[in-house]
Amino acid sequence: MEITKLTTKSVAEILSLERRSKKFGLENIRRFLKLIGNPEKRLKIIHVAGTNGKGSVCSMISSCLVEAGLDVGLYTSPHLVRVNERVKVNGKEISDDELEGIAERVLKTQEESGIDLTFFETMTVIAFVYFNERKVDYAVLEAGMGGRLDATNVGMPLVSAITNIGLEHTDVLGRTIAEIAGEKSGIIKENGVVVTGAKGRGLLAVRKAAEEKGARLVVAKNSCSFKLGLRGSYQSENAAVAAAVLDVIGIAEDAVRRGLEKARWPGRFDFFRENLLLDCAHNSDGISALARSLSEISYESLILVFGVMKDKNLKAMSNKLKVLKAKSVIATMADVNGARSPEEVAAHFEGAYAASRLCEAIDYAREICNKRDLIVVTGSVFLVGEAIMCLEGKKACFAKNCCFSQKKS
Repeated sequence: MEITKLTTKSVAEILSLERRSKKFGLENIRRFLKLIGNPEKRLKIIHVAGTNGKGSVCSMISSCLVEAGLDVGLYTSPHLVRVNERVKVNGKEISDDELEGIAERVLKTQEESGIDLTFFETMTVIAFVYFNERKVDYAVLEAGMGGRLDATNVGMPLVSAITNIGLEHTDVLGRTIAEIAGEKSGIIKENGVVVTGAKGRGLLAVRKAAEEKGARLVVAKNSCSFKLGLRGSYQSENAAVAAAVLDVIGIAEDAVRRGLEKARWPGRFDFFRENLLLDCAHNSDGISALARSLSEISYESLILVFGVMKDKNLKAMSNKLKVLKAKSVIATMADVNGARSPEEVAAHFEGAYAASRLCEAIDYAREICNKRDLIVVTGSVFLVGEAIMCLEGKKACFAKNCCFSQKKS
């Protein structure tokens, strides 16, 4: 059955699917993909899972493949500002018209077939359809959560990659590093190839899974010597994973070198202004990586603007942030469901200020900021996305004299 083109539907309908209960399993998406001709089977897939860094690794791989003269589809999540960010070809987001056109067809087929997909499943199908229509040479896919039951785990990748393994989504993926690594290792295919940057117990679990499936295991180096476009000391480990993947599929070193230098990934140790840093350190390991990178740059004092989701380990994250000895912590929240209240976040820091809105938090940070101080907005991907949106003037702000009203210089 082909997806037939319609004339009216809205991308808003896709976004409304986020309200559906999240269910984990591949039965529905496999049924749907079969119904529309299995577009995923016509793609050369590179599949990336892990706790932190998988988006950066995907961005690096995509950039290097483009430098090698190839057409490359890139599917990542979550988005920071626009849902279009999730689906790109050669670094360019899917256009509004293209996204809406495919969305209409996919939603109509769901209605006719009675197969209800989640938001993430729907976006995954859209990516598969779009990449086929654009006839990409490679499709680089970032797993959403886990791996074994993730909607992206329906194709047959040329190579799978697993970045570091940390304790996250323990209510779904498992309570230990070994259990979580086992779930993420579910992307490894029989007699396939898997590259990993995992260490310790995570590496042991990945190695065991590879052996059970007769897959070739490539352990990435601890760092990469090439010049990187992405800042943050942790990106060297991510680049090593990307380089190992590219070596497996035979991409020339010169293209890898150029691609790693040109790779960009917004919101990851990203200086929006000279003294305003955005970083999606959304879990305990991410905070540790942020702290290491901050130790390598110069500033007088640190001002933290911090907000986190309810499903994160706030105690562990706050304990690691305290090591930074910020002169001020401003607790706030993203304007999304599931965000922790600023008061709850502030309770984990002595003398913290609670701001009900992000714009208010940044406004206060700028008021107390000296010339050589560094303001860091971190904690939640949604918080960083909202910061970018406000900084670029795409979101209304009501705080008096809010810094967001000033354009990026």
